[in-house]
Amino acid sequence: MSKLRAFTLLLVALFAVTFAAPQAAAKDAEGDSHGGHAEGVPMDFQEDLALWSLIVFVLFLVVMKKMAWAPLLSGLDKRESGVRAAIAEAEENQRKSQVLLAEYEEKLRQAEQTVAEMVAEAKRDAERTSQDIVAKAQADVESMRERAKDDIAQAKDAALAEVFSTVNGQVAAATERVLGRALSDADQDRLISEALAEI
Repeated sequence: MSKLRAFTLLLVALFAVTFAAPQAAAKDAEGDSHGGHAEGVPMDFQEDLALWSLIVFVLFLVVMKKMAWAPLLSGLDKRESGVRAAIAEAEENQRKSQVLLAEYEEKLRQAEQTVAEMVAEAKRDAERTSQDIVAKAQADVESMRERAKDDIAQAKDAALAEVFSTVNGQVAAATERVLGRALSDADQDRLISEALAEI
């Protein structure tokens, strides 16, 4: 960049000298002819000034092309390529983020489905457990009822056996009193059976 500044300053100085020298000479010549006052068109066309201006301008363009335009254009190209790379990277990042978003949404849907399945499973387990509890309670009630029936039947049989035993003793005693003799076991059994049959 320091070379560019040096050439630019050199060209500006050369350009200033080229324009300043003929204009100063022309002003002096006009000033002498008009009594010290320069009148007329401030800048008349002068061939030598135009030629030097053209040469300086062409040199300026050549130097600028070699020293300024090439670095400037390469800098702009680098910047453009950097911007294009940034845009491409941003597009790639956007594409990746969209893919990640789609994956996360799919995982979220799967998680929601899993949760729904777990809730349904829990409901089924709760229903099954409640049905098992009800069935067990009913079985326990039925078992208690059967035990109660068995206990009642045993108590009834025991009571009947006691009644039969008591009745048997009383019938045997009454029979002995009526008949006035002792009965054999076979006679007692027959009489008891007949009495029970009548009852």
